[in-house]
Amino acid sequence: MFMREDNHLAFVDFDNKPHTYAELMSNIKRFSSIYDELNGENILILMENRPEWLYAFFSIWNNKGVGVAIDANSNPDEMAYVISDAVPKIIFCSDETKGNMEKALEKIDFLPDSVKIINVDNIKAEELKEKPGDFRVPSKDDTAAMLYTSGTTGNPKGVMLSFENLLSNMEGIIAREIITDRDQTLALLPFHHVLPLMVTLVVMHSGASIVFVSKIASKEMLEALGKNRVTIMVGVPRVYKLLADGIKAQIDSSFLPRQIYKSTKFLKSMKLRKTIFAKVHKKLGSNLKQLISGGAKLDVEVGELFERLGFYVTEGYGLTETSPIIAVATITERKLGTVGKLLPRTEVKIVEDEIWIKGPQVMKGYYNKPDKTKEIITEDGWLKTGDLGDLDSEGYLTVKGRKSSMIVLSNGKNIDPEAIETKIQAISKNLIKELGIVPKNEKLNAIVVPDLVEFKKQGKTNIQQYVKEIIEDYNLEAASYRKVLHFKLVEEELPKTRIGKLKRFMLPDILDDKVVKKEKVPEPDTNEYRVLRDYVKKIKGFEPGPDDNLELEIGLDSLDKVELLAYIENSFGLKLDEGKFSEISTLRKLSEYIKERATEFYEKEVDWSEIIEEVPVRKTKSGWIVKVFRLPILLILKAYFRLKRADKKKLTDEQVIFVSNHQSFIDALVVAGVFPARILKKTSFLAIDLYFKKGFMKYIAENANIVVIDINNNIKHTIEEITNALKQGKNILIFPEGARTKDGKVGQFKKVFAILAKELNISVQCIGIKGAFEAYSRYMKFPKPRKIEVKVLEKFSPEGTYEEIAAKAENIIREYVEN
Repeated sequence: MFMREDNHLAFVDFDNKPHTYAELMSNIKRFSSIYDELNGENILILMENRPEWLYAFFSIWNNKGVGVAIDANSNPDEMAYVISDAVPKIIFCSDETKGNMEKALEKIDFLPDSVKIINVDNIKAEELKEKPGDFRVPSKDDTAAMLYTSGTTGNPKGVMLSFENLLSNMEGIIAREIITDRDQTLALLPFHHVLPLMVTLVVMHSGASIVFVSKIASKEMLEALGKNRVTIMVGVPRVYKLLADGIKAQIDSSFLPRQIYKSTKFLKSMKLRKTIFAKVHKKLGSNLKQLISGGAKLDVEVGELFERLGFYVTEGYGLTETSPIIAVATITERKLGTVGKLLPRTEVKIVEDEIWIKGPQVMKGYYNKPDKTKEIITEDGWLKTGDLGDLDSEGYLTVKGRKSSMIVLSNGKNIDPEAIETKIQAISKNLIKELGIVPKNEKLNAIVVPDLVEFKKQGKTNIQQYVKEIIEDYNLEAASYRKVLHFKLVEEELPKTRIGKLKRFMLPDILDDKVVKKEKVPEPDTNEYRVLRDYVKKIKGFEPGPDDNLELEIGLDSLDKVELLAYIENSFGLKLDEGKFSEISTLRKLSEYIKERATEFYEKEVDWSEIIEEVPVRKTKSGWIVKVFRLPILLILKAYFRLKRADKKKLTDEQVIFVSNHQSFIDALVVAGVFPARILKKTSFLAIDLYFKKGFMKYIAENANIVVIDINNNIKHTIEEITNALKQGKNILIFPEGARTKDGKVGQFKKVFAILAKELNISVQCIGIKGAFEAYSRYMKFPKPRKIEVKVLEKFSPEGTYEEIAAKAENIIREYVEN
């Protein structure tokens, strides 16, 4: 008997109402009565997770049909593709999916009129008359289900799974006692995917029970866990990552929980771990003991976190084409980082690092695609999984990545993008929501989706700068061929399948801006909006959309923001601080904010001379550290880096703004090494607040002539601090590239120094650095004893536009450094 028919609990519905196996079977037979018996025809199920999904699916078996499952959230084009391919005799839908289904049918002109549509929300009680006889299941060789692959590499294919395929998985899982009739699980994932479908089949076959949740959200999940006795959760890594991040944030927020969590590393007793973190278990319903992950690779760090909290974490592995499970861990046989041991009657061999599998779970083939079937299944029955992995001496299988996802460089190096993505996200401390690594011109690029809510929560507004720092932190420890040399910020979520797998084939188009842009929306018909749009167009060189993100899509940098805020104040008489500005994400919202509060309008260009003129002179501390440590530091630089100082005699006592290329973390020190004591004494140095926020480093900044740049939200204040130093007759050293070079070459100079030089009529003195990139680049943990040369280059008066002054300095330094 496939399924029991007694009063044992089968499932709990959305209203938390329990239903027995007797009720379940009765409803299956009632659904079987509303359409005629079949002869192996395809029946499409197009609806969200709900009890009727189960009734429909099992009624198809009872009526000798093939259940074809499709994503309820598919768009009409996707639906039309599957319907055209499968040509179903009957389509089950719901009120939620009916609209898109009808649009899909309009796109198909060859379906017979006999196709029957059954909307489960419109079935009348009198139609449901229980079909007599025993419940029937397909014969072993019959196609029992057809599921369409997720389409991470293009159009999906219909995977034909026989009843023997499915049954071998069910019996293998039950034999390993992963699920027993005493267990209960949440129906979190959509049934159209093979993993949740198999879990449901195992539950029904073993006599366990499931709990339906209306949507996958924290509130609904916690309510369902609290009201039921859920013992097992089956999910994809993305679900567990979100859950783990929330729990870890709470632990890290207090000293005592943080220390207790650290101590659990040395505790082996799961019972004791569960007792220590009883509050976490209570929040998750107190009965939850096992977390099963599948569908993608689980981060070892996530698995370790839950294990240290007292939950057993087991991982499974397989494909739609293998029904799906090839290997799975159990509570008694598990090893984090592996996907467990093979199911009974399953063979695996590794061919050129690729996992090949043979067993009763291997599919019959792809529907209507015999050529595609031959590509993946050999004549002697081995299925090529397309995944890279190995099998250890204890029988544990490890999956290293998708073969088609691997990036292969011309030098033969293989790169797993998932490993890099995981590492960078871990470094970001939740600031990066997701990212995708994409190769271009033999270099790695990252498409980054920042978590705007988390940036706001942490009080960080300069997203571009922070993401750059995160990427740099990753690059410090990465091998040269694994370094990410460019990144692109995007606001919208990256394309994924329903279970969270990244559609990597779409990433290159996103990187190259070839994806379909947002639909053009009507612009606000207000003077405020038109004025702002035209101004932004002027400073950025293109026309922005009303709902484009000011930082991510329009690309306003720190100086752009200062100019825009000054323009708003001059033109609308409205003073808007950078903190408030950071909360306003689009031109539409900004224009609405101004319209509500502005009392006047007279368009006036930003006048930097006025802004700089208004900066008050405030006496700053004397940099005693510079005097005391100048000679020792110089001796160290000469000894370790063989520092060569060229054309020092060009330095005069005239006040100047020093500008230099930026090659390494020690650039300020090596440039200071060419200054005589009298010049060093009156020279201030720019530094990012990231390194001088607290403790000893803050003390150094306050006593070493350092002007700290707040990369978050006080750029205007920083300009005022620099202006204050210059007005007191001091020199200032600026690295106009804004960041250390990625490749040793000179980057584009930003124009802040040019604005200050021109408006205060202070000459620009160029300084060139060679060798510092090789000695201590951004990618190195420790400096190497390489020769560094610092040369005093041309000095010139600030004549021309800001852009011309910046370009002139850049060209002078570039000619020296790169020749």
